[in-house]
Amino acid sequence: MSGETQLLMEQLVDAVKRTQEYNQYQTLLENVRKHPEIYQRIGEFRRRSIAFQMTDHANPIEENNQLQKEFADLQVNGLANEFLAAEHQYCMMIKRMQGYFLDNLDLALEFLDE
Repeated sequence: MSGETQLLMEQLVDAVKRTQEYNQYQTLLENVRKHPEIYQRIGEFRRRSIAFQMTDHANPIEENNQLQKEFADLQVNGLANEFLAAEHQYCMMIKRMQGYFLDNLDLALEFLDE
């Protein structure tokens, strides 16, 4: 990797670290880690949610509703709910950035449409 590329990546990371989404996520992550039982429960939910999203399901709506019911305690816990919302916003920001790069940097991806 060239020095110029490395510098650009470092500048981009620095810019991301100045965003509201990143800072809110980091602040809430620090707060959640102070409550090991909540942090562990959030981790379990995140693992199960990712596994759910990566597999096929016979009845995805019903199975997702079941997952939501199983972790309903996180939705009513202010800190956990706020953290999960901040994490979602941060991930969506990264996703938008990725989409912007793909849309504007002329990477030929037409083969994926076939």
